[in-house]
Amino acid sequence: MKIEKHKIARLVIQQPLYDENGNFKKRFVLKGINDFLTKTHGKNHFEFLVMAGGVLQWFWPSELGANLSIDSLEGKHLYKFFSAGNGAISNFFENILKDYYKKLSDVTDYFTIGIDIRNPKSKQLIELVLVADLKKSKVIRWTGKFYPAGSQKNNLVKINDLKTHFIRLNNQNVVILGCHDLMVYSPRGQAMVTPDSWKGEVSADFRRQCSKFKPDIVLQHPHETDSPNIWNLAWKTLEKELPSVKHYVSGIYFPKDEEPRSTLEKVLEQTKKGDVLDIVLM
Repeated sequence: MKIEKHKIARLVIQQPLYDENGNFKKRFVLKGINDFLTKTHGKNHFEFLVMAGGVLQWFWPSELGANLSIDSLEGKHLYKFFSAGNGAISNFFENILKDYYKKLSDVTDYFTIGIDIRNPKSKQLIELVLVADLKKSKVIRWTGKFYPAGSQKNNLVKINDLKTHFIRLNNQNVVILGCHDLMVYSPRGQAMVTPDSWKGEVSADFRRQCSKFKPDIVLQHPHETDSPNIWNLAWKTLEKELPSVKHYVSGIYFPKDEEPRSTLEKVLEQTKKGDVLDIVLM
């Protein structure tokens, strides 16, 4: 049988991967991954497998406590968060998906997913995104949200090195975005930002770097998307500004039990471009 090749598979979830007590829903995840592999193994191959932001959670590094400033965490301690993130993804692959990993690496080259790490005492948090090379069984890039939502102004540990968002994979230029990072392309959002403010400057800098990079693919990792209108204008602006982009996708967690504002079908249709296959985990 000839294997059909695709750029991107998007694993879509409709419920959180953790219950109200913080326990991982292993049975739900394994069923979803098994369904995905049943449909694709030996039939399809994907360059990228994408999940939403924050679908994995991990513990705040104990040595960082709750009293360090955001500036200190961003400037001196990011490597500790990356180390914690390695613990999260290792647990995910080695303990949860251990019986599926070989088939998963047969089906796809690279896996991207968001990991949130929160401090319950200080309310500080970091929203990491990783790129894992499944053939080499290793994380090859750590990045994360650099453009905070308004409510995160004082508690988000940002990834200020914008270069971490740009990576070349399979001879293609790929941009990796955290959740709200896409909003640097939102006309409405940018209309409220003055050019000489921090947000104005970082938005302009990131867009300059993107234009110079000329990406082929953009992978975004939002947390929750119940309407395509959240991202639609930003994606359309990005398309106009970066005509080199042939494929893009938003990782989707669609909260079906929370009275969403739109349908899953519309969300999926309007948050992708190019060769993207959607696999909905029920």
